[in-house]
Formats: sequence, C-alpha cells, structure tokens
Amino acid sequence: MSDTGEYSEVSQLRTRCTILESQIQVLEKQNAELKATITILHPDKVGSTDENMKNWKEVPKVGKFPATKDDGDFQI
Repeated sequence: MSDTGEYSEVSQLRTRCTILESQIQVLEKQNAELKATITILHPDKVGSTDENMKNWKEVPKVGKFPATKDDGDFQI
C-alpha cells in the first residue's frame, strides 16, 4: 500500500509543477504584452530599440500615434 501512496504523492507533485509551469508561461506572455503596451503609450519615457517608436506624432489632447504615411486603406 505504501507504493500506491508514494506514487500518488509524486503524481500530485508533478501535476502541481505542470500547473505552475503553465502559469509562468502565461505570466511571461502577459509581461511581454504589458511591456509592449507601456512602450507604445510612453515611448519617450521607455527605452526602446525600435527606431519606429521614436518617430511618433503627437496629436494635441488625443495622444501619440506612429508617424506613418496613411495609405487610405481604412475607409468608411
């Protein structure tokens, strides 16, 4: 009977480890997304290696937007 109990404990520990590893992956993905969002919202305050982030256009009372040429693709 002790073999069954030990196996059960090992199985439970492996399951917990798998769950924790999955949670770490989710948190790492969320962290990367948050870093990207902060870089987009505050490109002047956040160090970015992306050259496009430095060429943003400030629209008064609206915010900052990428200074790219409008190709007119989005039309109503």
